Amino acid sequence: MTKARVTRTLGPIHFEDLDPHRFEDLVRELIYDFRDWYTIEATGRTGDDAGFDVRAFERAFSDPSSESDDDDLPPAPKIGNLWMIQAKREKALGPSRIREIVDEIDSESPPYGYVLAASANISKRTYDVFRSELRTKGVAESYLWGKGELEGMLLQPKNDRILFAFFGISLVSQRRSRTAEIRQIVGTKNKLLRTLSEDDFGHVSILVRDATDVEYPYENHYPDFAEHPRWKEYVVAEQHPRGVIVKLAEHFAYVDQSTKTFTYDTSCNLVRTSSELESHDHGWHEARSLAEREWEHLPTRVQARYYRNGLIRYEDILVVDDKGDKFHAVPHLFVDFDRNRGPLSGTYEYAELGSEHVGLRDFNRLTEWPVVKVEPGFGRIFPVNAVPLADSQRRMLQPSLNGVQTLYDVDGNLAILRPRDVITIAPTSSRETEPIFLEVTHVESMSVAAYLTQTPENGWRLEQAVGRSLPPDTTVTVYETRVRYSFQIEREP
Repeated sequence: MTKARVTRTLGPIHFEDLDPHRFEDLVRELIYDFRDWYTIEATGRTGDDAGFDVRAFERAFSDPSSESDDDDLPPAPKIGNLWMIQAKREKALGPSRIREIVDEIDSESPPYGYVLAASANISKRTYDVFRSELRTKGVAESYLWGKGELEGMLLQPKNDRILFAFFGISLVSQRRSRTAEIRQIVGTKNKLLRTLSEDDFGHVSILVRDATDVEYPYENHYPDFAEHPRWKEYVVAEQHPRGVIVKLAEHFAYVDQSTKTFTYDTSCNLVRTSSELESHDHGWHEARSLAEREWEHLPTRVQARYYRNGLIRYEDILVVDDKGDKFHAVPHLFVDFDRNRGPLSGTYEYAELGSEHVGLRDFNRLTEWPVVKVEPGFGRIFPVNAVPLADSQRRMLQPSLNGVQTLYDVDGNLAILRPRDVITIAPTSSRETEPIFLEVTHVESMSVAAYLTQTPENGWRLEQAVGRSLPPDTTVTVYETRVRYSFQIEREP
């Protein structure tokens, strides 16, 4: 379900779209809170500006001790330092151009402060020349604002109104919109958490509906409904921080980690929605039994389950109807469908091999299902005590007779067994009323060293079953079996 991550960002601000006078207006708006001004004058618009695009005077206050004795009156404001602000909407601004601009300043009566704002990117050399020239002119404070500085100012929340007025962009509005979006996502997540409990995951369905559809529940109103369904039922796998994960497929699988290969049986999808379960499809049950029986005759080290899941993001869910209706009495989720992906933002496949989660990204899929066709029914059914099992092996079978059981032979005592044969074991306690049946599902001979390389965790089991330690080059025949029950066995007369 890996997906390219998209970063949302604001593109460069196009100062070149402003005419020179509007650029002056922009700079004048940005300097309003730069100092405590007594007055700001847009002298550049008159055409007779004496070098000033904007002239500004700082506010100064009289010394209260030298003024009136009336303490109830605030200090009287008066004009303070003179500032010269120049706005240059130019694509490039180098040291030589800086010298030309600064040369306009009267060295005999320089302003106290000087601000040059330009729509160009500024180099270090240009900054250095700017400061040096202004010190020579006798200017006390100087600031050079290039494109980067102007963009930084405009992106500050306090200047959002200026950004909108000159460029039609409002980051505050976008933040408010994003806040509403997050609120909707959180609300959707919480409603789904109330609607679907963890106990529901894996077997409870939801109906996902296209928010643009107006024909539900009549499928025949869409000639292409089979290829592009406008609503579809999914089984919920779990809730993820990003959204709802739904089950798309589950199959009996073959996974070989040593060769990085896998495949799965395609005859039967094990995922069943609520509607499919209610249909009582006997054909599906027969296909499942056949697929499972063939899968059980694989070596247990490669027996796996294949899963493919999909993600429906919370932000794509517009409405959650937790009640459903009489046609689909399950929660309904309304989503804007993509024509190709439907409601899913992505999919992910993996396998479970025993208790291990196996990602399949680096695996190659085999073109064929590597299972020898298994005939229906069983082979020979051996009666009680017909197959000689050592006491050590018999004891190891007792604690866990509900799954795969492994028998070992190093002396040839079990050589009569073939796949599909059934071993009958007598009840070992008064609580057991029926014998236990073990069907042989896989037989394989190899050296002890090779077996322990494949399944190192079974070393102690081999030694306990045989009753002694074995040299690495000893040949051992491994018989993998599965527990069967009397109703599954066709007893011989």
